[in-house]
Amino acid sequence: MEDDDGIRVAYADLMLSYGFEVRAFSSAELFISSGCQNVVECLVLDQRLPGWTGLELQSYLKGKNCSLPIVFVTSQDDEVTRKRALENGAVYFLNKPIDPDELIRCVIDARTRGKTPDNGR
Repeated sequence: MEDDDGIRVAYADLMLSYGFEVRAFSSAELFISSGCQNVVECLVLDQRLPGWTGLELQSYLKGKNCSLPIVFVTSQDDEVTRKRALENGAVYFLNKPIDPDELIRCVIDARTRGKTPDNGR
């Protein structure tokens, strides 16, 4: 999830080039209203979004017992945000600009973690 159109398209194209099915959203509210949070295998999430922030979406999903693996990708690199995201279950917290290979590696790992028997998948 990324509000910048160019970056969102670039992330989607990158994921598609690795064979991932992609659903791209510009806001947390659009993601929630899509109803796909229970079918997505990994969420690549920016912290700074219009409306709800990435942390607010993460908290909402956690409150709904949605154990969706999250990879934060953000320019908001402060220790408080990083700590909160990771303590609340984010698998990775990456800083922009990102290395595309690192993002793919993190998504693959996060998806694998999301398929563990203890979270119902």
